[in-house]
Amino acid sequence: MPRLSGPLAEGPIDIHAHVVMPEIYERTSAHSVFTRPPEGVEMTPQMQAQAAARAQSVVDAMADMDARPAHMDAMGVGVQVLSVSLVHQCTYFASAQDSLAMEQRANDRLAAMASRDPARFRALGGAPLHAPHLAARELRRAVEELGFIGVGVSTMAADMEIGDQRLWDFWAEAEALDALVYIHPAGNHDPRFRKHFLWNSVGQSFEEAMAIASLMYEGVLERFPRLRICVSHGGGYMPYYLGRIERNYIEKPTTRKNMRRSPTEYLRGLWYDSCVYDPRALRALADVVGVERIVLGTDYPVGDRQPRAFIEQAGFEPAQVEAILRGNALSMFGWDGQPRAP
Repeated sequence: MPRLSGPLAEGPIDIHAHVVMPEIYERTSAHSVFTRPPEGVEMTPQMQAQAAARAQSVVDAMADMDARPAHMDAMGVGVQVLSVSLVHQCTYFASAQDSLAMEQRANDRLAAMASRDPARFRALGGAPLHAPHLAARELRRAVEELGFIGVGVSTMAADMEIGDQRLWDFWAEAEALDALVYIHPAGNHDPRFRKHFLWNSVGQSFEEAMAIASLMYEGVLERFPRLRICVSHGGGYMPYYLGRIERNYIEKPTTRKNMRRSPTEYLRGLWYDSCVYDPRALRALADVVGVERIVLGTDYPVGDRQPRAFIEQAGFEPAQVEAILRGNALSMFGWDGQPRAP
């Protein structure tokens, strides 16, 4: 397998760029919220056909590496950090060994995709998080053998919240390897979120808030303080309603059992991608966590097509815009200007 290394291309670095492997998606699609018809909506045959065509176009775009560089050029993106779309291709439904086999196959394919142009593509692999010993092992392989920056994980691992102590072997390995863990929901399957595509419009941000809460309250962020964690979609709802969370921390001592710092301090130790779809929300995120903790995320291929303009609309200073577009990502990776030598 090729090992990703060498200098990066100039320009913005997009941390939120999805891929799928059709041969693996064929196995995972039956377990994906993406393929479930929405409830509470009367769909005519024409609407069903349009929805199916749109869904297929998304999958095709994620799988197409030939057209991707031209799309990046049109968006003004220099580098994409590729990661499997967990909404489509999460393997946590499978047995530990079957999940590991799919993740290994996906990681090998991801390495081949990125190696087409290592200056423009880097990668975050996958791991069977619900089997933490195997996940830790695959994380090490992805980083040491394939040259990946780290891995992407969902907000839950089977029936375990992401901060569950049964998963701590994985978090210990991520800290030991100095690897980035990118948290992106695979989609909320709760019946409450099945109507009107609520799993997507409301559920994803709910999941991200729950993931941060679990990491804080279960003690992961205290036990492993050197972790590099980036949360998709600006951290979901968590950063925007921090007042109530801080109040509970002060007034309810039992919530502080595994915490030695305030919620705000923990939040300022994470990174967040800029994919919030509203410049006012991006500005509010910066006010809470600091501009230096925000990195570019476009949600390719379905998100923002003009990422620089979006960042600028939030009213940042020019130097801050450039930091969000590139410099903060290099800091998040632990790279001082360029990648570390293999």
